[in-house]
Amino acid sequence: MCSNALVGMKTCFRRIAYIIVSLCFFSIGSSHAAANSEADKDTRTFRKQYTIYFRINSSDIDTAFLGNGSTIRRMRREIDSLIARGVITTDSISIVSAASPDGSDRFNITLSRERGRAARSLLKRHYPGINPEIIFVDPIGEDWDTFRKIVREDRNIPGREKLAGLLESGLDSDEKERRLRHMDTTFRYILEHHVYLMRTSAVTFNISMPRISLEEVERPRVPGLEITYTDDFRYRRFPGERPAGKKMILAARTNLLVPVLNVGIEIPVGYSWSVGADYYFPWWLAKDNRHCMEMLGWFLDTKYWFGKDRQEKDKLTGHAIGLYAGFGYYDYQWLRSGNQGEYLDIGADYTWSVPMAGNRLRMEFNIGLGWIYTVARHYTPTDDYSDLIRDPGIRHRSYHFFGPTRESVSLVVPIRANCRKGGGK
Repeated sequence: MCSNALVGMKTCFRRIAYIIVSLCFFSIGSSHAAANSEADKDTRTFRKQYTIYFRINSSDIDTAFLGNGSTIRRMRREIDSLIARGVITTDSISIVSAASPDGSDRFNITLSRERGRAARSLLKRHYPGINPEIIFVDPIGEDWDTFRKIVREDRNIPGREKLAGLLESGLDSDEKERRLRHMDTTFRYILEHHVYLMRTSAVTFNISMPRISLEEVERPRVPGLEITYTDDFRYRRFPGERPAGKKMILAARTNLLVPVLNVGIEIPVGYSWSVGADYYFPWWLAKDNRHCMEMLGWFLDTKYWFGKDRQEKDKLTGHAIGLYAGFGYYDYQWLRSGNQGEYLDIGADYTWSVPMAGNRLRMEFNIGLGWIYTVARHYTPTDDYSDLIRDPGIRHRSYHFFGPTRESVSLVVPIRANCRKGGGK
């Protein structure tokens, strides 16, 4: 009996001890949970996003392109200011890099990956103290999501309904692009107004910060289309904000093969065409009128410049073919024999234009093949070369020539004006 009572007392004591220990652990756990809950209440998280734009087919970060330099300086100023306070934690940095849907899908995947790496290298260079393991690069290749959003928002796109149907079709990326290129007016509009929005690396800092009396951090405004990559996409277009820049309105040129004695202008029409005009006025006399080479000429031309997806910087550069026509009159004399007449010159030409001095100047090489028609009148000067006497016994002669009729090595000076495009709807 005594042993049974002893065993029962021991069992009772064990149960009491278990309950006491459980209560202690529960109390400790509750206090930790309460502390964590308080910590969550005292901590806030927010994002700072910066968008870097890239030139066509490039993964180099050009600080002179579409405000990239200003964006990078603003990023350093704002993030450095937060870091200097010593109260923030950078939980992660995400880089979503993209390419525009022109070019092959395989190439654009590689290009978006390289753009992401370029943005990552930029961060590592500016913030060597940040752990590289918290920087995540997500190359998405061709940014069709942004493209769809652009089409939904911009009601001025030519052939908008047809384009929307193409984007929602189940075709692969390369086939969509092939069909888009056949929609010439639509494709040109997208290239001119929106394509730069899809050549980006969006850098997002995910930051934790105690809730102390610090002013609210204002969300950055990204020019054009702001993209926040979360579980889904959110877009917001800021009215009236498009990249500011200078637009070429015309170019002045002179043929260095006839120094100082000619002048011309060329006006770009869109990105692939141009029209031009030239005036030649060499008027040379030598040795008291014994020799002369005088000519006046007026020329008009039009050119088509090769290359797809041409941008503002590409105007009047590269290779072109064109047509030209001109007329004028001349007076050529050598000692006792001279000819005067009028001429007509029509032909086709090839042009190669090379940018120089940071695209502030161009050197243009041109050669043309055409037909010249002229009627020449022969004359003989008087003994003192003061008067010209038409030879009555010599008939006017007509000449036709087919061959090289145009050659120039020209210095071209682009003339630009400030331009800001209005925002879309």
